[in-house]
Amino acid sequence: MTISELVDWYKARGYDFIAIGEHSEDLDDRKARLLVEAAAEYSHGQFLVIPGIEFSCDGGIHIFGMGVTGPINSVDSVAVAREICNRDGVAILAHPRRLDWRFAADLLRAVDAAEIWNVAYDGKYLPLSRALGAFRRMQQANPRLLAVPGHDLHRKRSFYDVGIEMELPELSSDRVLRNLREGAYTIRSRFFRVDSQVRLSWSRAASISFMSWHLNNLRKTRDFLLRWCS
Repeated sequence: MTISELVDWYKARGYDFIAIGEHSEDLDDRKARLLVEAAAEYSHGQFLVIPGIEFSCDGGIHIFGMGVTGPINSVDSVAVAREICNRDGVAILAHPRRLDWRFAADLLRAVDAAEIWNVAYDGKYLPLSRALGAFRRMQQANPRLLAVPGHDLHRKRSFYDVGIEMELPELSSDRVLRNLREGAYTIRSRFFRVDSQVRLSWSRAASISFMSWHLNNLRKTRDFLLRWCS
């Protein structure tokens, strides 16, 4: 989908803003400029597009710099995260499951947030119970670490309606980014709702784990049947 089509797609599903980015190795100056221009073109009083860059760092680490649209001349993950923050962006560990949620303490202290639920990697209907436990362990290195969801939307069929809710006096990039940095938001979906630091009781975490296992197994069964029937 084009950015225009993405905006229509998300507006039709009740969203007020999206953050969209491309991998740093796939962005040259011209493409980065086009991304910024398109984000501005499709941002208006009723909808907002926040551009960013997903920086590829040493060790296979990816850090999404929400609100950052210029290159960072480093592949050191800590340096990249700090530079994103210096530019008033939001530094987010992307799809941490790919690295088994294992990151150095200095990196965890440098970033603002980690994807607790990446729909493309972590299950479509609920976050993995392992992700909840891993996030709590990451918070031992950085008690202020925040959680965010991510769609990783490469195909329409992979979409699932998980998002961030926040109260804003105005719909602007500055206000959204500030709320994100301050943790002033809630993660919500049909079966899941939690604050930005994933404060869950043991019983609620256990019920989420149970539901996640069943829902994701049902999805796998459905996908298998669809492939078999086709």
